[in-house]
Amino acid sequence: MCTGGLLITNRGVLWLAVTVLACLTLWTAIVTPKWLIGPEVLHIPSEEGNFTVLRHPSVGIYNRCKRMGKSDYNCGNFDLDALWTDSSVFPMPWKITMYLMNVGTLLDGLTLFCMYAICCRVHKYFGFSMHKFVCAVQCLAALMVLCGFLAYPFGWGARRVKALCGPDAEPFSPADCTLGISLYIGVAGVLLAFLCPVMCLKAEQSYYSSKAQRRIKDGQKLVCII
Repeated sequence: MCTGGLLITNRGVLWLAVTVLACLTLWTAIVTPKWLIGPEVLHIPSEEGNFTVLRHPSVGIYNRCKRMGKSDYNCGNFDLDALWTDSSVFPMPWKITMYLMNVGTLLDGLTLFCMYAICCRVHKYFGFSMHKFVCAVQCLAALMVLCGFLAYPFGWGARRVKALCGPDAEPFSPADCTLGISLYIGVAGVLLAFLCPVMCLKAEQSYYSSKAQRRIKDGQKLVCII
């Protein structure tokens, strides 16, 4: 609970919303196996058997979708031993992508607890500005997810990608494959991650505005600045 009162600003709420959206977007990109879409068209019969569903094999960071048997379309993980999975199965660049994007997303998520503290007027911790601290953490998180994202195309020369996209696949050239929706979601997540520290600085300006500080000095417990 906030014993010292609450300070809520419109920029602070927007900062919170952007951070939450960045985390959700990055998490969606990480877990969905649609980064590369193979050229093969799979005709998968429906469970009722009265129509056919068109599917494409695809691959993500640590998972894939492909035909299993004659009629089953299966999506599953291939990182059976996490980062210790053999690199012929789980390419090293994709391990780097998985690690950096997960850690970066986790760091962004942890800053949400700091935002709660800021709303409770805890503006300094051991003499260091909470806004500056969170801004630094979110900058680090954004750089991590960017580096992780840029590492992904280095794995396009792996045996798994050649089997999906054709023998001409190589880093930054996926041959016959097309870029999937998950990759574009990842781009959006990276951009939002870089927007977070910008919004943090904007939120700090509104937090220390004369209007907000005057109402705090007047003894108001709940201060909302629109």
